[in-house]
Amino acid sequence: MKVPEVLEHLPGVGPLLGRMATPSDEPHPREDPTLVLPSLDAFTLPSTERKLGDGRTLVVRNPDVRPPRGPGLTVMTFNILLGGQRREALLAYFDALEAEGRMPDVIGLQEANVPISVLLSSRYGFHLAYFGHDGGPGARLINGKAFLSRHPLLEATHHTYVLSDAERASAIQRRGGDPFELVEDRGSLRVHLEVSGLPVALYNVHHALGDSGINAHNLRQLNTLLRHRKVPHAIALGDFNANTAIKRGGSWLMAHLKSYDDTDTVEEYAVRYGEPHASVGDHGVGNIADPRLRHELHVMEQGLPETIAHAAATRVRLPGGAVMTPKQALTELRSGKVARGSEHWLRLQDIADSATLSSLPDESGVVPATGKRFDNLYASPELEPILFEVDRSTESSDHQPVVAHYTPRAVSSASLTRERSPRS
Repeated sequence: MKVPEVLEHLPGVGPLLGRMATPSDEPHPREDPTLVLPSLDAFTLPSTERKLGDGRTLVVRNPDVRPPRGPGLTVMTFNILLGGQRREALLAYFDALEAEGRMPDVIGLQEANVPISVLLSSRYGFHLAYFGHDGGPGARLINGKAFLSRHPLLEATHHTYVLSDAERASAIQRRGGDPFELVEDRGSLRVHLEVSGLPVALYNVHHALGDSGINAHNLRQLNTLLRHRKVPHAIALGDFNANTAIKRGGSWLMAHLKSYDDTDTVEEYAVRYGEPHASVGDHGVGNIADPRLRHELHVMEQGLPETIAHAAATRVRLPGGAVMTPKQALTELRSGKVARGSEHWLRLQDIADSATLSSLPDESGVVPATGKRFDNLYASPELEPILFEVDRSTESSDHQPVVAHYTPRAVSSASLTRERSPRS
């Protein structure tokens, strides 16, 4: 079937020139070199301002790794903000996870750097795979990504997405000449782990925000990597910089303002949160209005279904440790007992949409609700999702950590839930 050269023009994005690549003409991401170090002490900390690294995947199998809690596989994705900028709060959060028995056995970090990755691995007993690039002559900056794992780390590789100079220049021109973060390269950090004898591949991404076409390009190349993976069991996670809480296309039905149904189209978002271009956290709804991106998202979901859509339990952890489900938040919003625009009303909105992106206070000192789920996990069907949790108990970043728990299909999910319940 011939794909038209000019795609539909949707609210919130410019004319969508170009086409969707087919498997025969899509670029293949570049594999970066890997360096295995004997210990965490062998790291040479970069002297650069951001301390991101030199473009090699750094791997340490920590001899002091702590045993995984198990059973099954518990994974976190967390954009920790510019190398853990809120360091004190970040360490306090991880200390609490360890003390309360809630530390995930695998953690995928975005916006990491070498010092914070080494510190977390050493302090909490993880194997480490890290990749970042400070850029420089002949090289582009690539923001740091890391995997921390208590399961055996078999191998790790970073793949940098291939993007032509012409495509990058065109995107910058669409922004009126403002390069924003489009001068950076993007990619995927892949690790192979052994989870109770089961090989699992995990892909950690931090995709472009400033242009929906480049974001779709990133996801298309991730799909290339997923198609060529070595093992059937896989999880893709990270900061997709696309509001995956809004991805239903085609119907464009207006939400009834007082119904508080799920927010899953751009127009429903506009009704609930206001004009997308004036929304907080980014210059729109995180690229999801672009049909090219939704297409690639649906392609990925054919092999790796979205965890939140299939989890046996979905919940949001609140400050103080209480938990609330999105359905409970919707019920309270629909009750009419919560004053519209109040602090409680805003936080219920966050919970109802399982938002993972927070915002700074507005001019009145009010922290808006964002309605944005940039951080997400997708897993192959052989890994049954038992839990999807957005953890709003920490303010150590502008993103909330997201935790998912999986078990191989052969294990009874009911018995696993009972075994894990004391730590939930």
